Amino acid sequence: MSSEVSSVYANALFSLANEQGDAVMQETRSDLRQTAVLFSLNPDLTRLLSLPTLSVEERIGIAKKIFGEQGLAAKLLFLLIGHDRVPFIGEIADDFDRRMLDYQNTEDVKVTTAVALTPEQKERLRAALSAKLRKVIRITEHIDRGILGGVIVQYGDTRIDNSVKYRLDALKEQLS
Repeated sequence: MSSEVSSVYANALFSLANEQGDAVMQETRSDLRQTAVLFSLNPDLTRLLSLPTLSVEERIGIAKKIFGEQGLAAKLLFLLIGHDRVPFIGEIADDFDRRMLDYQNTEDVKVTTAVALTPEQKERLRAALSAKLRKVIRITEHIDRGILGGVIVQYGDTRIDNSVKYRLDALKEQLS
């Protein structure tokens, strides 16, 4: 879930990266994602870079030793340290990713099925969604045998549930 704080930082970072071209945007996205993953795997790092007993300069010095000084993602981290907003790094990375997908006219779609889709089925689904959404579609497949059959498609705030389990549950509800 995006907060106003993360949205503001992500939008500003995206604007800066966009001004410098696609290569910088891709590099910033990658660096920011790697930074966010490192923080999520090491919660003590967030605490360390948020310690009020260390000066901002000391915390930035620690971050420079870990992340280097180059790139927009590193500069963002230094800014976050200075404003006591380090815990927002994961949300900012997520918001930046969403901005990049919008910029690239791309939609991430989660597809859940009971069995793996064949390459032909996956391509037909991709083509149908691409025509409907007028976007480039990136499909992430998930297998859930509990849906019994059919497909569940999720993108953005939309969920299309055409699973056998859903239809059986609906039928059961009607008969009750």
